[in-house]
Amino acid sequence: MTRRLPEPRWQTPLPAGWIDSWGPDVAAIAQAVLGFELDLWQRKALNRALLYGADGKLLHRLYVVSTARQQGKTGLVRALIAWALTNASGPDWHRIIGLAHDKRQARLIYEPVMTDLEPLAARYGPASRGGLNVTRYLGIRSGMYGRAREYHVGSREARDALRGETTDLGVFDEVRTQRDHATWAALEPTTTARPEPLIFAISTAGDDRSVLLREFWERGVRIIDGAEPMSDFGMTWYASSERYAPDDPRSWREANPSLAEGRIAEAALRSAVGTSGGADTSMFRSERLNLWADAIDTWLPLGVWARQAVADQPERGRVVFGVETTPSWSAVTVTVAWATDAGAYVGVAGFDRSTLPRPDGTMASSVAPSDLTALLGRLQASWGAVAVACVGTAAAFPHVDAWASEHDIRTVKLGSGQMRAASELFRSELIGGRLTHPEDPDLASQVRDVRPSHPIESGSWYLSARESKGPVEAIRAAAWAAWAAIAPEDAELPPQIFV
Repeated sequence: MTRRLPEPRWQTPLPAGWIDSWGPDVAAIAQAVLGFELDLWQRKALNRALLYGADGKLLHRLYVVSTARQQGKTGLVRALIAWALTNASGPDWHRIIGLAHDKRQARLIYEPVMTDLEPLAARYGPASRGGLNVTRYLGIRSGMYGRAREYHVGSREARDALRGETTDLGVFDEVRTQRDHATWAALEPTTTARPEPLIFAISTAGDDRSVLLREFWERGVRIIDGAEPMSDFGMTWYASSERYAPDDPRSWREANPSLAEGRIAEAALRSAVGTSGGADTSMFRSERLNLWADAIDTWLPLGVWARQAVADQPERGRVVFGVETTPSWSAVTVTVAWATDAGAYVGVAGFDRSTLPRPDGTMASSVAPSDLTALLGRLQASWGAVAVACVGTAAAFPHVDAWASEHDIRTVKLGSGQMRAASELFRSELIGGRLTHPEDPDLASQVRDVRPSHPIESGSWYLSARESKGPVEAIRAAAWAAWAAIAPEDAELPPQIFV
């Protein structure tokens, strides 16, 4: 039974000025020359990647396509390369390079293309007579329609050979295997002098070592969220929305578009749950749900934090401070939160770090309690908070409580139960689209680093400083302030007075 094709979880908008696409031409070559029909998701991805404007030039210079495993990515690039070598019209491409982590991976695409084109080579003769030279180790050369073209493969071992060359079409396979920028640094400059180059990158999701793919993905998400303007970068990325459990077939369908057309069966994924150690593992997460493997223990679905950023601060209501320090007191952050018509707003009011000079010019090895109370005093003059939320067992609490008493401000003391409630509420309000925040690079960095104390599914977790990958005092303080602002009855805040 044919199902409806899922929408990509992340897909950049159509670029301004697009007129048409070469994608249908690639699909036609696949059917007429290669003998197979591209799936709908493959055709849609190519249509996006090969858009051109009124001048006939391609609008993308780099396009990333990502799906779970065994969706037909290899078939997609077989069709693209065959079209690039044999078309009568299209981009002015002369040199095509297939890149991968190693030679074996690079040849996984080269050899099928060679087999695809052998019948054409037999029919039309060599490239010198308008046909094709199809060789196993010397590259594939084409002279069809009077256009001289050639296709070679490369890998990280041969990246130095790329320098000094020019590349029109670079097919970059399994980008997740790139642990540094060396291969990219060799490839990208070879395209800059070409009239309409395209780097077509394909991959399944990676992990925290997949530095290049991570950068591509983050750039795509920024463009989708409007945090970065559209340029010549595009991305189509199918992945689980994380609305459903990892072993839920609805999750599989979102990340595996070929399920909709019967290329793979749900039974195969059900079997993979057992062979990969379970659905909630890094292997199943990356290979079958196309999610970042290192994010298996994250507290917030990917993309949610960026989605909830707003440019304008909403009308201010009853302000609550949240206070947290790092365990070593190397930094302290004070956040603000208040309820809005849609839910709540949270942001950083101020911070103090031991790496920053004091007002007198001296440097401190840690933030002193007096620095914290002085910071609170300065911020209170601007924000007029009615309460300040802080973990009761924290070393900072006695100082925060004393300061609040002196200034007739209520202290919201969080115990273990309130920390759990605040963490869960913070997460659910973000996912539900009710909690917003400003663009803040420090907060965004800590969102990636923060980890829960226990699995989210346990129902008994909180945002843990100990388990996290770096300082997360700002995110914890934001959660405490948001909880106190959203749940004033639990926090025992004074009533809002409207004038």
